Amino acid sequence: PSPSPSSSSSASSSAIREGVIRQELDRQYLTVLKEIRFSSKSKFSARRVAFKKEHYLQVRLHDSAFRYFTVSAAKDSKQQMMQGAYKAASSNRNGGGRCTDNTISDHAISIIRGAPEIVLGKCTRGMDTKAALQVIDKYERERIQAKINTLSSQGQRLVAIAVTPDEIHQDGDLPNDLILLGIMCLVDRVRPDSIRCMKMAAQAGVQVVMVTGDKAETAKAVASEIGLLDNYSMTDIVITSEELRQMSDTKLGSLLPRLAVVARALPSDKTRLVKIAQTLGGGAGKVVGMTGDGINDSAALKKADVSFAMGNGAEVAKEASDIVILDNRLSSIVSAILYGRTIFKTIRKFVMFQSTINLASTFIVFVGPFMGFDFPLTLIQLLWVNLVMDTLAALAFGGEPADDSFLREPPLPRDQPIISNSMWRSIVCNGLYITFCSVNFLTWDQIRGMFDRRISAALAPVDIDDLDFKETAKVEDIRDLRIQGGPVFLTAFFSFFIFICTFNAWNVRTPKLNLLSKVWENKGFIAVFLTIFILQIAFCQIGGSLLRTVPLTLREWGCLVLMSITIIPFDLLRKMLFESGDVAGLRKNEGMKAKGSEGKIAIKLENPVMNDKLD
Repeated sequence: PSPSPSSSSSASSSAIREGVIRQELDRQYLTVLKEIRFSSKSKFSARRVAFKKEHYLQVRLHDSAFRYFTVSAAKDSKQQMMQGAYKAASSNRNGGGRCTDNTISDHAISIIRGAPEIVLGKCTRGMDTKAALQVIDKYERERIQAKINTLSSQGQRLVAIAVTPDEIHQDGDLPNDLILLGIMCLVDRVRPDSIRCMKMAAQAGVQVVMVTGDKAETAKAVASEIGLLDNYSMTDIVITSEELRQMSDTKLGSLLPRLAVVARALPSDKTRLVKIAQTLGGGAGKVVGMTGDGINDSAALKKADVSFAMGNGAEVAKEASDIVILDNRLSSIVSAILYGRTIFKTIRKFVMFQSTINLASTFIVFVGPFMGFDFPLTLIQLLWVNLVMDTLAALAFGGEPADDSFLREPPLPRDQPIISNSMWRSIVCNGLYITFCSVNFLTWDQIRGMFDRRISAALAPVDIDDLDFKETAKVEDIRDLRIQGGPVFLTAFFSFFIFICTFNAWNVRTPKLNLLSKVWENKGFIAVFLTIFILQIAFCQIGGSLLRTVPLTLREWGCLVLMSITIIPFDLLRKMLFESGDVAGLRKNEGMKAKGSEGKIAIKLENPVMNDKLD
């Protein structure tokens, strides 16, 4: 009959108490004699321990299995019982050896844990569920290996446990007469957002390689689960470290575009993969990212173009990496790539905005003598122009949001210049348009007539005699300034140049035809834009002799805004004529996003999806 809930709970509590007692016994009565730590080369770890002499009787509290591992030559039953020694996988800093402490038993055993294919090959006997030793013959070994392959193909990680009375040495060689205790199966489930991030990588058109120390069957099962080996993936090759070492660099380079998984990888394999990927395709090669958390990963992390260390990884790995992922999540790497691309695009926007103003200013100064005028701005006005061009522009573009569409763009080559062909077209076209409008503003009589009015004391806060316009502009002489309202015209040009450059920031902010796209997500841009306009109007209204400005009327301000805003339809026309392909690509990306498509990343990953690693 089924046990009652109370009896079931009591049995569970009893089992827990027994487990706690045994752990306490292990810590209290066992002494570590030697320890060999796990390494990527040997694929196992070992620890040799012994009971303290005063606690020999505590052996009876342990499983009867330990009675098989006595090394004593004594014949009486008391001596045989006292010989029960527990030995576990490990390696002592001093190199180990038989303990000479009088308080510790002379009898010890070694317990080894490691990769099944390594440990099983050294086992001649095994222990059944009744703690009886059984010989592992050819057929039994094949049965165990088949079970191992079945479990590995299900994505489970396997660890073999074996014991021996012999001492384990640091050179990595195991005795050939190990006793197999069993094989542990570890289920490390893939998190849902790991699958999503891997889909984003696949959509990026960027290769993702999973470099892992797991068995090939386990790695293949995990890669299939996360979509790295599905029917839509461009990569389909799974190799082991042994196969990798047998390949030449030329052959590996030819296989690398289709490589998905490297199983049972060694640290040297990771460094070699990074090196070959960086030279793949000739020229500058590929941009390679590497993740790692161990000391052995340091060489590959230093070699990679961008290296990611795990927050719970070794300090050596963190020091060797460029970025530390504190939460150990793959989604954080995707976010790092997204914000990296956002920063790169922000830098490009700033360069494009600044270069356009520089080009326009250079052309105006260059053509001025041929058109009969010098650059009509004072030094203080030029300082304000420079402030708008540098500091305020940096603040405006620095708050641009990270757009998911950036992850649907192909990664840029290593030798990609910061100023692209599209940027050059924008800089040259808009720079020439600002030059054309400025020259016409300064030389066209119809525009000059729009700001032709007599100056009265109410309009001019300073005496005209105090201003020497001959040193700053040759558009009009002193008499013309007094009669025709010259200061008004020069103030109008000062404001026009600031306004047209500021309106061009809307063209630079996005390559789309919709200039309002995501603009409200960058409130700093709107704030800076309004601040420039408010300060410019204030400078003109109250600047006086310091800025060589006079107040303008509402009609004059309206004319300036209408003339300067023409750069927006001009740039929209340029985009439709010369950037139609880019605009179509952006619309396609927006359509993919509307259908729920994911982004993409440019990264090479090591164990990217398991809970105890990245995710």
